[in-house]
Amino acid sequence: MNQEQLTALLRTLLQFGGGIAVGHGWIDAETATAVSGALLTLLVTAWSLYARRNAGLVAAAAAVPAVKAILADPATAQAVPSAKVRPAE
Repeated sequence: MNQEQLTALLRTLLQFGGGIAVGHGWIDAETATAVSGALLTLLVTAWSLYARRNAGLVAAAAAVPAVKAILADPATAQAVPSAKVRPAE
């Protein structure tokens, strides 16, 4: 799942949850909008940080068919489950 798909899914789920909360009278529409925006921002930021960690970047590069081999530090090489990623010596 890429970041755009994740963002769209989260936005839809938050709108759905906010609609239920507004429909039951638990919160007003402005609060639902503010809470949804804040949660979406925090969740997408957390996903971005996770996806862009060293192992995530190396795994994404290893998934590219044109890449034949990647030399990485031993900890990163061990964290990425790909035969293309080898520890640098």
